[in-house]
Amino acid sequence: MSFVRIFIVVVAAVLLVSSPAGAQSVERSVFVSVLNKDAKPVTGLGPEAFNVREDGQAREVLRVSKASTPIDLAILVDNSKAATDYIQDLRRALASFVSGRAAKGHQVALIGLADRPTVLVDYTSSAERLAQAAGRIFAQEGSGTLLLDGLIDVSRGIQKREAERRVILAITTEGTDFSNVGYERTLEALDESGAQFFALVITRGAGAANITSEEARNRNIVLDRGTQSTGGRRDHLLSSMALPDALGRLAAELDDQYHLIYARPDTTVPPKRVEVTVREPGLTARAVLAKPPRRPEPGK
Repeated sequence: MSFVRIFIVVVAAVLLVSSPAGAQSVERSVFVSVLNKDAKPVTGLGPEAFNVREDGQAREVLRVSKASTPIDLAILVDNSKAATDYIQDLRRALASFVSGRAAKGHQVALIGLADRPTVLVDYTSSAERLAQAAGRIFAQEGSGTLLLDGLIDVSRGIQKREAERRVILAITTEGTDFSNVGYERTLEALDESGAQFFALVITRGAGAANITSEEARNRNIVLDRGTQSTGGRRDHLLSSMALPDALGRLAAELDDQYHLIYARPDTTVPPKRVEVTVREPGLTARAVLAKPPRRPEPGK
């Protein structure tokens, strides 16, 4: 099944919401982050604050509440040689972050990217197991990173799980990517996963990374388009010491997401594009469709 991409839109004008007269409708769910100009979550909004459009057609927003559904969170960690100088900061920041996610009942998995994608700890809500796994992360000498390969593996795995809310987070350096796939396949896998994709990129400053190679081009396209099209975000960190604050902002965003329910015509053809916007100027909405319930098999 291919999931619909959610595009980020900031809107200042009021859009009319309407539905075709007499058409039967079904409910569809999205999880929405609303941020102000300082990238801080905005809470307390009601249905009247949002607009939803499918392929340009306005849909009726039925209900809005604070999202409380547990998240399946897959964290890809660059533990290649390029991360050597960042490992201590990474361990501390990540241990605190995953423990906090587990304490809220979310299922978290850690995957290393050095040489080949490797599961460091599978999905669990055990804060102890996650903190221990984070504390055992080390940089593998002489290794490169495989971010795109890891994203495809994780996307396919998380797609098979039943969680309505799914998030993929990559914490990566600008080291050379030795993935065997291009950006097209990676973006397709992210799209089909139904997960929001966030990326924290630790950089040594402008011009430090080689952006002329095919591998670097593929990687940058995935980090740019993949985060935007799935309702996520890409942040550049000038130091690994900025990781605690960056992970704290992500935790706050996920904690303050909205669960929005809207009505759409009961048709077999899904929309190609869904837009979620907010009416108040200066606010940004980013959203991802909730995973629909699994259809029962014939005869069951």
